[in-house]
Amino acid sequence: MWKGRLPRHILEMTHESFARRSQSQLHRLPSPSLVNCGLGTNPLGIPPAVRELLGSCGDWNIGDYPPPVAKDLTAAIARYLGDEGLADRIVLGQGSMDVLVTLTRLLLPPGSLLSGVSPQFTDMPLQAMQGSVRYHPVLLKGPRFEAGLEAWMRAARLRPHVLFIDRPHNPTGQVLPLRDLETVVAECLERGCWVIVDEAYGDYLPLEESAVAVKHPNCIVTRSFSKAWGLAGMRVGYGVIGDPELLQIYQLLQRPFGVSLPGIKTAMAALGDSEFLERTKAYVKRAKEAMLGALAGGRDLEVAVTHPSTPIMMARRRRGNLFEILAGLGIDSEPGSAYLDLDDSAVRLRVPPPEDLERAVEFLSGLSNLS
Repeated sequence: MWKGRLPRHILEMTHESFARRSQSQLHRLPSPSLVNCGLGTNPLGIPPAVRELLGSCGDWNIGDYPPPVAKDLTAAIARYLGDEGLADRIVLGQGSMDVLVTLTRLLLPPGSLLSGVSPQFTDMPLQAMQGSVRYHPVLLKGPRFEAGLEAWMRAARLRPHVLFIDRPHNPTGQVLPLRDLETVVAECLERGCWVIVDEAYGDYLPLEESAVAVKHPNCIVTRSFSKAWGLAGMRVGYGVIGDPELLQIYQLLQRPFGVSLPGIKTAMAALGDSEFLERTKAYVKRAKEAMLGALAGGRDLEVAVTHPSTPIMMARRRRGNLFEILAGLGIDSEPGSAYLDLDDSAVRLRVPPPEDLERAVEFLSGLSNLS
């Protein structure tokens, strides 16, 4: 009865979500012999305040539904962002990806145009393309892969329905300055284009540099508790929506009980542990400097432009499969083939846990000895 009705075009897509890729760490048993520089989790683990909370979670009534609108959490997020007035503009989801998927359904009907730069966070355009949306990004040029103002303005001039900006940029870890972002958003507003700014790694930057500060109504910001806050397994994310009509429609469309009770409670506990966030940011900056120093000596190696405070960076080798080379040296990374318009001559590296930093730097330094 459903013959000819199922969306079989999805099966014809050749690119896979990071959660499905066989090379992803999600589908491999942890190996003590490999330094974990792959998925974008917090290298310090989870906040001590969350560990303490989980030790006393026996009184949580998980037999009941969580609040349909977790107002305590949205209020806490607004306080963290420095503007309590944002609380009524915050929507919650199971990770920022959940918010992005809902926005895709709302803003990108079949046949519409999504733009950005490539490479960039793959799963957003994949979700759009699975809904018969056209994705036409501006290609970044190596070896620096710089996603500066001109690249984003070129993408805006394509007149897309939505411009998707990952900021910090994934996989390179570079950051479009706030003043340049405001210029791009203003250009899109003039052209009738929505801008989604995904700040999954945004907590590594000063709050005053967040896109939340951009007041144009066409700017939507998504953020996550999975990265700097160390709660990837809890699946908590949020969006900040400025346009009142879009906010109203979004609230009607989003799934009920979008965040679990454990997710709400642990996110609130994490927000109360600002010392953990500051410790994470200090370690990431120190570790990244050490890793970039090791990569600088690599033969035939190119490192894309990046920001010193973000935990990710992208390296590319002019010859050979860098993903396999690094695995042979003892480093697990995210392969370039996880991104559109890259292959495995490139990898994304995340700073490792502190106990593995010395080994990571040693292994990366070994690249200089390869022919």
